Amino acid sequence: MILVKGIFLATYGLGINSVRYQLVLRPPVRSMMRGPKLFPNSAFLVGLTVATVALLSCGSRPNVVAVIPRTTSTMFWEAEHAGAEFAARKSGIRIRWNAPTREDDVQLQIGMVDRAIDERCRGLILAPDESRALMIPVQRALAAGVPTVVVGSALPLPIQRNLSYIVNDDEMVGRMAALRIGSILNGKGEIAVVGIDPQSLGSLSVLRSFVSVMKENFPRVAIVERRPGANNDIDSELIVNQMLLSHPNVNAIFSLNSFGTVGAFLALKSRSLTDHVKVVGVQQSAELANAVRLHQIDALIAEDTYQMGYRAVELLAANQSPQMIKLSPILITAANVDAPETKSFITNDWRGELQ
Repeated sequence: MILVKGIFLATYGLGINSVRYQLVLRPPVRSMMRGPKLFPNSAFLVGLTVATVALLSCGSRPNVVAVIPRTTSTMFWEAEHAGAEFAARKSGIRIRWNAPTREDDVQLQIGMVDRAIDERCRGLILAPDESRALMIPVQRALAAGVPTVVVGSALPLPIQRNLSYIVNDDEMVGRMAALRIGSILNGKGEIAVVGIDPQSLGSLSVLRSFVSVMKENFPRVAIVERRPGANNDIDSELIVNQMLLSHPNVNAIFSLNSFGTVGAFLALKSRSLTDHVKVVGVQQSAELANAVRLHQIDALIAEDTYQMGYRAVELLAANQSPQMIKLSPILITAANVDAPETKSFITNDWRGELQ
């Protein structure tokens, strides 16, 4: 601020001794732009003034919170958007919502984090595409004094000053999936796991929990395949088709992300196997919920992304001490897909309520 103040005084102090730094900038800017008579080198001073205003604007976003989900290409994170907007309206905060259009565009997400740092936003809410890749950008945000809430899954960083987590209970997700699949298979059969993200600590935590619970409770159920995920439906369908060729006797598929779930559904539908191979997927959408309603997918394990957004803004607005908050997922089946308590997990019809 000392540098900025000095530039301001150098620019506006020529011949105007009464100008103080606290005055509104607009009048002198307009008077200078109207004509060059007051200043012998007006072009230089205009440029200097523009630079000054730019410098000031970098640090003039005290009520803007940058909310960066993993992607804007799916509706899964729109519930987080809704939660953040509702909390922001209550707190007098403005939300800037933006993200890459692909989950694998990590560099673009890093650039968005850096922009929030450069603009000195009041806070940052981030759902990292890759835990390890986003660790250093988050450390830069913390060093710059930008309070940060990481949502979805944790980074390899402990909670600390200006860093909180609001994450899904990944161990519970794995347990829910294992108990559901073990039950519908009556304790025996073959299953495949798809949609694994080796770069995500959350994905690996879900997988560990799932495997552990299956071994402990259903020793006659064999996990015959584990496949990494893709970032689109077409490649996910191809992965599942390859898996079905290798293991034609698979009885159930557990998918760790929405792309894998859609890919499993499309592959099974093309083979007329939706009645024979049960799918349990992680991450919800209205389209997948409809497939559950029609008994084309057995179940979805839904994350409470609405509460992630809402509570993250609350933390930033109240300047609360760093926290680790785990939110419980819910199991969506044909029996409860239309229940009132499930609606908020699968609908995105919220914008009208903000008017």
